[in-house]
Amino acid sequence: MMRTSTKPAMCKKGKTLFLSIAYPPNPTASAVVHRQLLDQFDPESFVVLSAFFPKAKKAEVPKQVRLHFIYISLEFFSSKFHRLLARLQRISIPLLLKLYIARVKPATIVIGYPDLYWLDICSSVALKKNIPFTAYLHDTIVEATYFGPSRQLAQQLQERIFSTAQHIAVMSEGMRALYQKKYGIDSVSWEHIYPEQPMLFNPEKENRAHWSGDVYEVNYRSVVRLNKALSKNGMQFSISNGKSKEQLQTFGISGDHISKVFYPQRSEYLKSLSTAKILLLALNYSDECQVHEDELSTIFSTKTPEYLGSGSLIVYHGPSHYFLAKFLLEHDCGVVIEERDEDLIAEKLQHICNNYGDYRNKISNAMKSLAIFSPETVTKKVINTLNV
Repeated sequence: MMRTSTKPAMCKKGKTLFLSIAYPPNPTASAVVHRQLLDQFDPESFVVLSAFFPKAKKAEVPKQVRLHFIYISLEFFSSKFHRLLARLQRISIPLLLKLYIARVKPATIVIGYPDLYWLDICSSVALKKNIPFTAYLHDTIVEATYFGPSRQLAQQLQERIFSTAQHIAVMSEGMRALYQKKYGIDSVSWEHIYPEQPMLFNPEKENRAHWSGDVYEVNYRSVVRLNKALSKNGMQFSISNGKSKEQLQTFGISGDHISKVFYPQRSEYLKSLSTAKILLLALNYSDECQVHEDELSTIFSTKTPEYLGSGSLIVYHGPSHYFLAKFLLEHDCGVVIEERDEDLIAEKLQHICNNYGDYRNKISNAMKSLAIFSPETVTKKVINTLNV
């Protein structure tokens, strides 16, 4: 059958089976990463097997993509039933996956992580069916679960992935460098693609800071400090993620200055970023949370490319030796605030707002750095990886 798309195939040897619970209509940040990646390739060259999340907000599903659900998650419905169903699906997912392998006859498999449960099941099936696979890791495996109940499983799974995966792809140069230094593992970075043209600088900025993405163990303490500083300065704070205001309050993030926002269309989201005065990134210090230092220091927040192309100023709060902070400093494309004192943070944020014009060069540099995340750059890496 003749190809009708002008886009390249993911793998020249045959079809690619892309396995991830994070793909539209799932609205998570990882789902956006996977969609932006797969959008660069001929949809006839791959098939997506994913998960369905009842009661979750829905993102637009790309047309022409062959998408099948082999896992149902009830985490937005009932944690009790979610755990029960997950145990049952340890039986059904391998059976369904083997069925689709027989139908699709893939030349290769790509497994998207983070999800320990999913990576465990899918890699086991790939090995049993003797199909080469690439693990696409958004987070570290052992380090990300170091203080959790799944630590032993993570250790076993990492040993399996490191020894049997044909390729290991990671989200950032920070992760790639860690794996090389700590484990002697060679990997390739498939960065989060930013497919649009950068937004034009909008001088009419709102007196608003914005946070995109989840608030959880890796960042919530730093977000709490930023929130209190913004409140002291009388600055509005918009937050776009899957948590409700009530859930944010359990982390200590509250106030009348906070507005929860949701953007069904990506264009609306990008426009909102361009009108905010400050876009926030934050990571916790390792001594204030139950997350391994190596995990924290290699995180490159998936929202960062959208921030870089927004025409607004990026402000990061957290340690300066983390990869995310070093990226901003090396490219001179954002402000890094290390201090944990809320009054000092408030002073620095106020100084930024009062002297906003002095930071235009950082906004310009942010747009220049987007070449790292261009579709052409990342697509070439993926093709070179899967066609070796």
